[in-house]
Amino acid sequence: DALPIFFEKTRELSLTKAEQEKAKIVIFDDGLQEKTINYDLKIVCFNSLKLDGNGLIIPAGPLRENLKSIKNYDIVLINGNINKESKNFINKIKDINPDIKIFTGKYIPKNYSKLKKKKFLVFSGIGNPHTFSDTLKSLKIKFNEYEKFPDHYQYKEPDLQKLKELAKLKNCELLTTEKDYLRIKKSLRKNINFLKVELSIDNEKEFYKYINQKL
Repeated sequence: DALPIFFEKTRELSLTKAEQEKAKIVIFDDGLQEKTINYDLKIVCFNSLKLDGNGLIIPAGPLRENLKSIKNYDIVLINGNINKESKNFINKIKDINPDIKIFTGKYIPKNYSKLKKKKFLVFSGIGNPHTFSDTLKSLKIKFNEYEKFPDHYQYKEPDLQKLKELAKLKNCELLTTEKDYLRIKKSLRKNINFLKVELSIDNEKEFYKYINQKL
């Protein structure tokens, strides 16, 4: 069953609403920059292709805050293939916070076999849009155009109407990420495909054991 989502004007209001609804655990997406909330568990995610990039903060670089903030957090999760750069980055993290727990994992595509039979116009509103197109290429899913929206974009009916018209013009179907698909109102999801993925975490038992200890 889908879990309830609270989307109020501020994170504090969302938290208050969740408490009123008797939620036992509240998970914030990109919530670490909200310093007014006292989190029980703080997880920082990095993509193995970007890591900390040029070390600068958005918009000059990929970071949401200075890397030294890791000294205040509990877990680092690195998504993607672990290479020499990733290992060097892990050592950099450990220098800042020797006690932080570091886990690695990968997104595993699930429903791509039926998608390989079609041609798509792709769209997404995610932080690293190239990771989606790279995944589609690796799966040999055919697409002829990629419309990129801002991260966490809330799609409106005119946006989707425009995309559907463009797809019809190019004689293809629409494809997006599962994350984007779930941000689209149910009434507007018709004729939109999505790539389903699951996060596979290495040392998964240790990961969940640590989370349970913290909560």
